[in-house]
Amino acid sequence: MSQPTYTAIPDTSDNNYWAIKCEPGDVRSTTFVPRDKELHQQLKSKAWAVIQASLRKNNRKVSY
Repeated sequence: MSQPTYTAIPDTSDNNYWAIKCEPGDVRSTTFVPRDKELHQQLKSKAWAVIQASLRKNNRKVSY
């Protein structure tokens, strides 16, 4: 089965992209972590650039 090509961070219902992280004793919360951290960082940077480009020049924030 081939992996889908991601152009944006998908919804948490995408089990190919996200994994569920369970903490012992914590039954009320669910934490989703990306399976491919490098891909997630690339998509996050891309999304940040799109958001910053849509803002007016004096409202832009510095990327860390």
